[in-house]
Amino acid sequence: MLKSVVTTLNELINIQKQLVDYAEHKKAILIDRKIDELNQLVKEEAKLVKQLEQLEIKRAQLVGNLLQHQPSLSFSQYVGQIPDNLTRTNLQFQLKTLQQLMVELQAKNQLNERLLKDSMSFVHHMIEQVTKSKQQNFNYQSPLGQQKSQTSSRGFFDTKA
Repeated sequence: MLKSVVTTLNELINIQKQLVDYAEHKKAILIDRKIDELNQLVKEEAKLVKQLEQLEIKRAQLVGNLLQHQPSLSFSQYVGQIPDNLTRTNLQFQLKTLQQLMVELQAKNQLNERLLKDSMSFVHHMIEQVTKSKQQNFNYQSPLGQQKSQTSSRGFFDTKA
Protein backbone atom coordinates (compact mmCIF):
# COMPACT_ATOMS: atom_id res chain seq x y z
CA MET A 1 0.00 0.00 0.00
CA LEU A 2 2.86 2.38 0.83
CA LYS A 3 4.43 1.68 -2.56
CA SER A 4 1.17 2.76 -4.22
CA VAL A 5 1.36 6.05 -2.33
CA VAL A 6 4.97 6.54 -3.45
CA THR A 7 4.02 5.82 -7.07
CA THR A 8 1.04 8.18 -6.91
CA LEU A 9 3.18 10.94 -5.39
CA ASN A 10 5.74 10.50 -8.19
CA GLU A 11 2.98 10.84 -10.78
CA LEU A 12 1.67 13.96 -9.00
CA ILE A 13 5.18 15.45 -9.02
CA ASN A 14 5.54 14.76 -12.75
CA ILE A 15 2.23 16.44 -13.56
CA GLN A 16 3.07 19.42 -11.34
CA LYS A 17 6.39 19.80 -13.18
CA GLN A 18 4.54 19.77 -16.50
CA LEU A 19 2.12 22.40 -15.23
CA VAL A 20 5.04 24.60 -14.12
CA ASP A 21 6.56 24.23 -17.60
CA TYR A 22 3.21 25.11 -19.17
CA ALA A 23 2.92 28.18 -16.94
CA GLU A 24 6.37 29.33 -18.07
CA HIS A 25 5.47 28.75 -21.70
CA LYS A 26 2.16 30.56 -21.15
CA LYS A 27 4.08 33.59 -19.87
CA ALA A 28 6.05 33.78 -23.13
CA ILE A 29 2.87 33.35 -25.17
CA LEU A 30 1.11 36.13 -23.24
CA ILE A 31 4.04 38.47 -23.74
CA ASP A 32 4.12 37.73 -27.48
CA ARG A 33 0.29 37.90 -27.67
CA LYS A 34 -0.08 34.64 -29.59
CA ILE A 35 -3.74 33.86 -28.99
CA ASP A 36 -3.93 30.63 -31.01
CA GLU A 37 -0.99 29.13 -29.14
CA LEU A 38 -2.53 30.23 -25.86
CA ASN A 39 -5.80 28.48 -26.69
CA GLN A 40 -3.96 25.24 -27.56
CA LEU A 41 -1.88 25.42 -24.39
CA VAL A 42 -4.95 25.98 -22.23
CA LYS A 43 -6.58 22.88 -23.74
CA GLU A 44 -3.50 20.77 -22.99
CA GLU A 45 -3.30 22.26 -19.51
CA ALA A 46 -6.95 21.34 -18.86
CA LYS A 47 -6.17 17.71 -19.69
CA LEU A 48 -3.29 17.73 -17.21
CA VAL A 49 -5.46 19.30 -14.52
CA LYS A 50 -8.04 16.56 -15.04
CA GLN A 51 -5.31 13.91 -14.62
CA LEU A 52 -4.09 15.74 -11.53
CA GLU A 53 -7.58 15.70 -10.02
CA GLN A 54 -7.90 11.96 -10.61
CA LEU A 55 -4.49 11.29 -9.06
CA GLU A 56 -5.32 13.47 -6.09
CA ILE A 57 -8.50 11.45 -5.47
CA LYS A 58 -6.46 8.25 -5.69
CA ARG A 59 -3.81 9.66 -3.32
CA ALA A 60 -6.46 10.72 -0.80
CA GLN A 61 -8.00 7.24 -0.86
CA LEU A 62 -4.63 5.54 -0.41
CA VAL A 63 -3.66 7.82 2.45
CA GLY A 64 -7.09 7.36 4.02
CA ASN A 65 -6.59 3.58 3.92
CA LEU A 66 -3.13 3.92 5.49
CA LEU A 67 -4.42 6.11 8.29
CA GLN A 68 -7.51 4.01 9.06
CA HIS A 69 -5.85 2.48 12.09
CA GLN A 70 -4.40 5.79 13.28
CA PRO A 71 -7.01 8.45 12.44
CA SER A 72 -5.49 11.04 14.80
CA LEU A 73 -2.27 11.28 12.74
CA SER A 74 -1.69 13.43 9.70
CA PHE A 75 0.11 11.85 6.76
CA SER A 76 3.29 13.80 7.57
CA GLN A 77 3.20 12.47 11.13
CA TYR A 78 2.60 8.97 9.80
CA VAL A 79 5.58 9.30 7.46
CA GLY A 80 7.74 10.42 10.39
CA GLN A 81 6.92 7.17 12.19
CA ILE A 82 7.88 4.81 9.33
CA PRO A 83 10.62 2.52 10.61
CA ASP A 84 12.40 2.11 7.25
CA ASN A 85 14.71 5.13 7.02
CA LEU A 86 15.01 5.01 3.21
CA THR A 87 11.24 4.92 2.65
CA ARG A 88 10.66 7.67 5.23
CA THR A 89 13.32 9.93 3.67
CA ASN A 90 11.97 9.28 0.17
CA LEU A 91 8.40 10.13 1.18
CA GLN A 92 9.48 13.27 3.03
CA PHE A 93 11.45 14.37 -0.03
CA GLN A 94 8.44 13.73 -2.27
CA LEU A 95 6.12 15.73 -0.02
CA LYS A 96 8.59 18.62 0.14
CA THR A 97 9.09 18.57 -3.65
CA LEU A 98 5.35 18.53 -4.27
CA GLN A 99 4.85 21.46 -1.92
CA GLN A 100 7.64 23.47 -3.60
CA LEU A 101 6.20 22.78 -7.04
CA MET A 102 2.77 23.94 -5.94
CA VAL A 103 4.20 27.19 -4.54
CA GLU A 104 6.18 27.76 -7.76
CA LEU A 105 3.13 27.06 -9.91
CA GLN A 106 1.01 29.45 -7.86
CA ALA A 107 3.60 32.23 -8.27
CA LYS A 108 3.81 31.68 -12.03
CA ASN A 109 0.03 31.65 -12.35
CA GLN A 110 -0.24 34.92 -10.45
CA LEU A 111 2.31 36.50 -12.79
CA ASN A 112 0.41 35.18 -15.82
CA GLU A 113 -2.82 36.56 -14.40
CA ARG A 114 -1.24 40.01 -14.09
CA LEU A 115 0.09 39.77 -17.66
CA LEU A 116 -3.35 38.80 -18.89
CA LYS A 117 -5.01 41.69 -17.04
CA ASP A 118 -2.45 44.12 -18.42
CA SER A 119 -3.02 42.81 -21.91
CA MET A 120 -6.79 43.14 -21.55
CA SER A 121 -6.36 46.65 -20.21
CA PHE A 122 -4.21 47.55 -23.21
CA VAL A 123 -6.78 46.14 -25.64
CA HIS A 124 -9.58 48.00 -23.86
CA HIS A 125 -7.57 51.23 -24.03
CA MET A 126 -6.88 50.75 -27.75
CA ILE A 127 -10.55 50.12 -28.46
CA GLU A 128 -11.44 53.31 -26.61
CA GLN A 129 -8.87 55.27 -28.62
CA VAL A 130 -10.15 53.90 -31.93
CA THR A 131 -13.81 54.46 -31.19
CA LYS A 132 -13.56 57.66 -29.18
CA SER A 133 -15.32 60.49 -30.85
CA LYS A 134 -15.51 64.10 -29.87
CA GLN A 135 -19.04 65.22 -29.40
CA GLN A 136 -19.42 67.64 -32.24
CA ASN A 137 -21.34 70.84 -31.93
CA PHE A 138 -23.49 71.30 -35.03
CA ASN A 139 -24.68 74.78 -34.04
CA TYR A 140 -23.03 78.00 -35.02
CA GLN A 141 -19.58 78.55 -33.48
CA SER A 142 -17.64 81.75 -33.51
CA PRO A 143 -14.51 81.69 -35.67
CA LEU A 144 -12.39 82.17 -32.55
CA GLY A 145 -13.67 78.86 -31.18
CA GLN A 146 -12.65 77.06 -34.36
CA GLN A 147 -9.00 78.02 -33.94
CA LYS A 148 -8.53 75.15 -31.51
CA SER A 149 -7.14 72.08 -33.13
CA GLN A 150 -10.09 69.79 -33.71
CA THR A 151 -7.93 66.85 -34.72
CA SER A 152 -6.20 66.56 -31.35
CA SER A 153 -9.14 64.87 -29.63
CA ARG A 154 -10.59 63.03 -32.59
CA GLY A 155 -10.68 59.28 -32.66
CA PHE A 156 -9.27 57.18 -35.46
CA PHE A 157 -12.54 57.11 -37.40
CA ASP A 158 -13.41 60.80 -36.88
CA THR A 159 -12.26 62.29 -40.15
CA LYS A 160 -13.84 64.82 -42.48
CA ALA A 161 -15.33 63.47 -45.66
